[in-house]
Amino acid sequence: MRKLAVVGAQWGDEGKGKVVNYFSENFEWIVRFSGGANAGHTIFVEDKKYVNHLLPSINPRSCSKGFLGAGMVIDVEQLIDELETLEADFPGISSRFYLDPEAFIVLPWHKEEDLFIEEMRKVPIGTTGKGIGPSYTDKVSREGLKLYVLFDESLLKERLEALYHMKRMKYNRDFTLSFGEMTTYLNGLKTKLERLSVNFTSAVDMFRVFRSTSILFEGAQGVLLDLDFGTYPFVTSGACMAHGVSSVGFSTFELDNVYGVLKAYTTRVGSGPFPTEEFSEVGNLVRERGKEYGATTGRARRVGWLDLPALRYARIRSGLTGFVITKGDVLNGLDEVKVCVAYDVEGAVKEMPSTSYDFFKARPIYETVSGWPSTDHINFLKYMTFIERETGVEIDYISYGPRTEEMKTRNDLIMNI
Repeated sequence: MRKLAVVGAQWGDEGKGKVVNYFSENFEWIVRFSGGANAGHTIFVEDKKYVNHLLPSINPRSCSKGFLGAGMVIDVEQLIDELETLEADFPGISSRFYLDPEAFIVLPWHKEEDLFIEEMRKVPIGTTGKGIGPSYTDKVSREGLKLYVLFDESLLKERLEALYHMKRMKYNRDFTLSFGEMTTYLNGLKTKLERLSVNFTSAVDMFRVFRSTSILFEGAQGVLLDLDFGTYPFVTSGACMAHGVSSVGFSTFELDNVYGVLKAYTTRVGSGPFPTEEFSEVGNLVRERGKEYGATTGRARRVGWLDLPALRYARIRSGLTGFVITKGDVLNGLDEVKVCVAYDVEGAVKEMPSTSYDFFKARPIYETVSGWPSTDHINFLKYMTFIERETGVEIDYISYGPRTEEMKTRNDLIMNI
C-alpha cells in the first residue's frame, strides 16, 4: 500500500494543506506527525474555507481518517474548536480522528510563558505565541504532560502540581490559571473529547493497520524551520522533515515518495535570515496578490524571489523525491521574474548552504527569466523546467488557485499549452 509524505520545502506556508487535501481521497489515513497549532493548513470544501491548525487535512466528503501522532504538541481546546467547526457541517466526522495518547499537551501556561519569554529576548524570534516552544521544552526537560494523563485523575493532579510549582519557582510569578483551575479546565476538555467520540489509539496499536493500508503523512511548517537543520535559532521546536514519521513508528525507507511543496516565490513569517527578501513594490504586489498573511497569526509574510540554493538544501535534508509548486498564478503578468541560483557567502560562490549558518551570510546571485501571462503559458513551463534542472527534482503537480480542485499534473500543463 502506498506511503507518501508531504512536507514544506521552504519556510512554511507553501500550501501543504490544500495539497494534502487534494491527494487525501486516494489514501485511507492522513497522518500529522509533528508540530502544533502554530501551523495553519487551509482547505476549501465547496468554496467554504476551513483552517486546520491541528487536524490532518482530510477531505470531509471522503472516507479517509485522520491520525495525530506522538510527535505533535496538542492544544486540546484548539483541537475541540476545529472538530466542532467540522461537526457543524459534517456530523459525526470527529469519530474519524484518532489521537496518540503519547502526544504532549499544550497548556494555557505554555502560551503565557511563550509571550513573556519573547519579551525577555534581546532579539525576538517571532514566535506565534501558541505555546509550542515551551511545550516542547517541557517535553525535553521531562516536565510535560502527555494526553494519557487526562484519564488518570490522580496522575493528572500530581503532574500539574509539580509543573506549576516548577514554573512559579522558575519565573517568580503567578499564572492566570492556578493549579486547581487548570485541573478543572483539562477535565472539562476531556469530557468534550469523549462527547465528540474522538478515538485514542497509539501508533503501536495501529502498527498492522498502518502497514496494510495507504497513508498520507502531512508535515508542518517547512524544512528551513526544522529544529535541527533550519535557520536556528529562528526555527520551530519540532521536526519539519520527512524523518518525523518516526514518531508514528515508520522509517523514511518505508515511504514511496516525499513531496516537497514550494511556492513559485518564497515567503517567511517572523524573524531570521531571508536571502531573497524583496523590499520593492514588486514584493508588496506579490504579497497582496498572494494574500500572504499568516493563517494562524494574520501577520504579513515577508516576500522574496524563488531561492534555488535553499531548495537544493531542502532536497538533501529531507530526501525529497518530487515537487508540488503552488501560487505560480500570483506571478502572472510580471514582465520578468528573478531567481536566486547561488549564494555569495563571504566571497565564495555556493550552489547551496553547507550548514544553516550559511543562510545568515548569504547574498543572492540572481538570474532573470521571462514572465508569463498565465500558468498555461510556455514561459511558465520553462520556469518549471529551469527549477527542475537546477535542483534535480521533478515538479509533478501544479497548484493554480486556492480551491482543492485547482491542481493539475505536469502533463496537463503541457497539453494545455
